[in-house]
Parts: sequence; C-alpha cells; structure tokens
Amino acid sequence: GSSAQKRVAEQMCAAHKAAAFNMIVTTGDNFYPQGTATPETFDTPSRCLLQARIPWRAAWGNHDVPGPSTRTRLNSPRRWYTFATGGVRFVMRDANQPSNTTQLTFLKRTLEAERVRPVIVAYHQPTRTAGLHLPQKVQQRLWEPLFVTHGVKLVLQGHNHHYERIQYKNVTYITSGGGGAPTYPCVRPVRGLKRCLAVHNFLVVEATATKIGIRAFDDTGKLIERIRITPPRGT
Repeated sequence: GSSAQKRVAEQMCAAHKAAAFNMIVTTGDNFYPQGTATPETFDTPSRCLLQARIPWRAAWGNHDVPGPSTRTRLNSPRRWYTFATGGVRFVMRDANQPSNTTQLTFLKRTLEAERVRPVIVAYHQPTRTAGLHLPQKVQQRLWEPLFVTHGVKLVLQGHNHHYERIQYKNVTYITSGGGGAPTYPCVRPVRGLKRCLAVHNFLVVEATATKIGIRAFDDTGKLIERIRITPPRGT
C-alpha cells in the first residue's frame, strides 16, 4: 500500500505499454502483512496492471502463507508448479518448505525431463544474497546442486527488499524484492556478487529458446542494468 508500490506498478504498466508482456511473475510476499489482498494494498496501487488483465504467476512468500490471496487473487493454488512459455520453462518453488521431500522430487524430475528449453526458477527466500535476510543453507545444500547439474540459467529471488545480482557456478541469481515495502541495505560480501542496490525495482525478462535478456528498472523507470544470458540450456 505504499507510494513506492504504486510507482513500481505504474512503471511496469509503462513498460507493458511500450512492449506488451504476457505475464507477471512474482518472487513472493505478494500481500502484506498476512497474505490477504485489500483495496489499499493491492487493488488501488496495482490498478493499471489489473486493468490490463495480465495473467499472474506467483511464488509464495512467508507473508503469503497465512492468507488466501496468493491463491485466489493471483491464481496460484499450488505452492510449487511449472509451466512453459516463450521457449523457456519456469519452475516456481516454495522456499518456505525447502526440505519438503515431495517438492524436492518434483524439482529433480522437472529438471531431468526438460532437455530442450532453458529453465528459470523463481521463489522467495534467497539461496544466495548480500541482504539482511541470510542466504538459505538448506537450499544451497539441496536445491543448488540440481540447478548446477541440470543447467539452470536464471534464478529469481525475493525476501530481501533490494535489487542484486550474483553469479555462482554459471547460475545467475537475481533478487528482485523491492516491490513497495521499505528497502534493505546490502550488508555482507558474497562470492560472485556483481550488483546490489537498496532500491525499489522490477524486471523485464525477455526469454526465448536461445537467449534470456533481463532489464532491471527502479521505481522512476531508470535502467539499473541490462543482462543477457546465453547459451541456451543443454549446449
């Protein structure tokens, strides 16, 4: 419900008007504080996005678990799922349950089965980060080896309210957690850290079977940085 949230949404709408995107992917904590959307926290600041009728693909953050709105308003009834679009595969994870054996099996089988498309993974609590919230050691132990083994190119994270990019073992980790809540500082050195800024932000991701292009913008529409990830998965 902050003015920053409204600015981010308006800049997203401007980007959509310039070059329409086919979905909005979230990295969780979609509804503060208890997972329930209200006119003040969602409908009003996100009005232009809702009017554009863009489909949402949401990850579940820790603040989303108590309430129904990630399921009902963002049409994400499952806590982990996968879909293919534009020549790439998305794998949405529930980082609230990093050691859940059913979820681990799902991740392993999904990555093993995808032999053609590049894979983008999205979730909330970060595997690697320089932010206030610590990196998740369980994910480093259980998830990251699967990312590396199966050629995951891009991981999108939230939880820390800033923008950062980390390159580790040929995986690009981007934290985009500055959607409207007060920003967090970057507080520790991290292996592979390329950029970390305490700014409200969003990403425009252009993904095909042969490339993944990312542009990161702040809430004024200023370009933070541009990244291109190649080659495609499996090459």
